[in-house]
Amino acid sequence: MRLFFATMMLARIASGFRSSPSVTTSSRRAFGISSPSVTAVTSKRIISSNQRTFGLPTSRYMSSETTIEETSTNSDTDTQQQTGYPFASIETKWQKYWKDNKTFATPNRRQTLDDGTVIKSTNKKKYVLDMFPYPSGAGLHVGHPEGYTASDVMSRYWRMTSHDVLHPIGWDSFGLPAEQFAINTGTHPETTTAKNIANFKRQLQMLGFSYDWEKEVATTDVNYVKWTQWIFLQLFKKGLASQSSVSVNWCPALGTVLANEEVINGLSERGDHPVERLPLRQWVLKITEYADRLEAGLDGLDWPSGTMTAQEQWIGKSTGTELDFMIDGMDDEVRYIYSL
Repeated sequence: MRLFFATMMLARIASGFRSSPSVTTSSRRAFGISSPSVTAVTSKRIISSNQRTFGLPTSRYMSSETTIEETSTNSDTDTQQQTGYPFASIETKWQKYWKDNKTFATPNRRQTLDDGTVIKSTNKKKYVLDMFPYPSGAGLHVGHPEGYTASDVMSRYWRMTSHDVLHPIGWDSFGLPAEQFAINTGTHPETTTAKNIANFKRQLQMLGFSYDWEKEVATTDVNYVKWTQWIFLQLFKKGLASQSSVSVNWCPALGTVLANEEVINGLSERGDHPVERLPLRQWVLKITEYADRLEAGLDGLDWPSGTMTAQEQWIGKSTGTELDFMIDGMDDEVRYIYSL
């Protein structure tokens, strides 16, 4: 099913590349797709797609020259062009309409009229959340629209079946790559992050996803960080956050601790730097205090077995065995051994 959704979107993108010059060049650059050197052949000439002027069928740029040659408006090439999906006109028109009319804004489920009457929505609710992308300098890759297409199809379906849909988007903009890029280039990460976010946003909007852009958030926003710090303080006050010496993956070259999945064969995933295992004083969150509750929350979920197993392993609940050993000459002492 995901492959089907992705195929539809990629076909949609591809049709746009074939029919729009203003979109073609920028879109191909944005998604890392190089233009073919030859896309249309007539009996007299070869025409390059990246030099085509959309909307002017009487002129064509030659692939190897800068001069314009006049052609007939009734050529096979023009007829073929006209039967394709008019990406530039259709997409531009409707994306503008969606933006101007806030088509995908999250419905207000509670409205107060001038006379004080409160009207509540009777529609069911749906919350469709995508994984927020990390806005790298490279821009979107094909894996982004693949996953986002599936969730967008579902968002549109739920809206058409009288559901109030919340479908937000945001940016997982904190991270080691941004820090490392700032160190390497001497550029403040705030500058490069804002630039990358603007590019990612432009690309996502080109794809026409039905996001509520009024709910856009970035994890580097001051107002967002304020709440993450507030949550940490609540955990600390409850005794769920404490410092202790923990064995971690330390990368001297990057100057940071790495997660297990960021270490490949003893080297950092980013930069291939040597990683060593050593104890460091760290903040630790006692999620084990909620292991029973988290595990119980999995009951009844209609999730794939692989996802359920991954969740159970992440929760990490374990039940060990306590053994009592009687030792000769130590009758008055008991040794407890807890085994996982």
